[in-house]
Amino acid sequence: MMTTETASVAWVRIGILKSVMLLVVALVPWPDNWDMVCNFVDSARSPESNRLDRDGHAMGYYESLIGGTDGPDGAPGELSLRFIGRPGGLDRDHAREVVRFLEHDFLQFELKPLVHRTLLGQPFVTNSFGMHDDPVTIEKPEGTFRIAVLGASMDMGWGVKYQDIYINRLQEWLGVQAARRELSTPRRFEVLNFAVAAYSPLQRLETLRRKVLAFHPDLVIYSATTLDSRLMEINICELLRKKVDLEYDFVRDATARAGIVKQDLRTTPRGRKRLKSKLRPFYWGLYDRTLGAIAAECRSADIPLVVVIIPRVGKEDVPAARAEPVARLKAMAAHNALPIIDLTDTFDQLDPASLAIAAWDNHPNAMGHQRLFQALAGAVVEDLDLYSLIFPLEEKTGPEQTTISRKPSAVPALNSYFSLKSH
Repeated sequence: MMTTETASVAWVRIGILKSVMLLVVALVPWPDNWDMVCNFVDSARSPESNRLDRDGHAMGYYESLIGGTDGPDGAPGELSLRFIGRPGGLDRDHAREVVRFLEHDFLQFELKPLVHRTLLGQPFVTNSFGMHDDPVTIEKPEGTFRIAVLGASMDMGWGVKYQDIYINRLQEWLGVQAARRELSTPRRFEVLNFAVAAYSPLQRLETLRRKVLAFHPDLVIYSATTLDSRLMEINICELLRKKVDLEYDFVRDATARAGIVKQDLRTTPRGRKRLKSKLRPFYWGLYDRTLGAIAAECRSADIPLVVVIIPRVGKEDVPAARAEPVARLKAMAAHNALPIIDLTDTFDQLDPASLAIAAWDNHPNAMGHQRLFQALAGAVVEDLDLYSLIFPLEEKTGPEQTTISRKPSAVPALNSYFSLKSH
């Protein structure tokens, strides 16, 4: 019978042996075209696997959705499919039924218009402009205040009906609030959802230029998450491998300074690792320039812009894990003189199992979106500048006095609305 002391010695010896084997393998100068060997050596030499563990689920379906290249000849492979897990009937083909791919196009892909499908067990519907949203016209109806939302899967509403997305709940609440305020000039609201799953900050910028501005919004909400740098990585790597025109000078400059050569664009594990390694120091700088470009577009069109940081459900966005990326996002917003609303503590005191669409997927379910809406609506009420933009302060004149109708009157209405929605 093995004693505890004997077992401990055995485990130590095994650990030393493994370390020696990995060291030997890592130092062997294997040829680059031995893909299987290179993959093993890369794992031995790099902490990359830790990052894949942390963001594995997101990477899997994002790369699968946009044609991630972990299979032979750049085809989506088993790595992506394993991370997806095909929950509730979802697989790569189902996800791809809702998007169309744009050949040699900076945007890469977009939601198909007039989709009526089931995705993750929920109806997935798009309007004639390819938004997971209500039908809408380009022409803005008279007396309408339009809010356009730029974002990715959290905002698109991955795994929930579009009626349950926090964006749509915000639109409904704004209408209720306007009716209660009895504005002298009636105002209706449209919150337009331009978010698409897996869209990086660069794709959100392109969406603003190509699509959003034509709808003449009165406010743009830019939704950011702690996963954005990873989306930037996937996006730029795909653009480079597919030899798509990089379009923006600051993107061309960053990729040139990264010193990328032809071998880095191979779809082998070694090629992918080299490309990511060379680009990684530039992602946050690229993000800052991207956010600056979005701000410049909005200022040129005289459209207010606000940055909202949206959390994921579960351990990926707990305080310790999110601290650095959230600090970076706030610094970039400040650098570009943009107001920011931080909602990342929305789920902190709640059970993730009750808020995620599945145990393996950190996107919020309908209840999670309800919580996000409540947090965002509360932030709007607390921000006098933003609230005054949405609901102009009105002078009420009487025979002997003039008073100003200000936002604190919204607090009881907000609490009342939440109470009604919870029943």
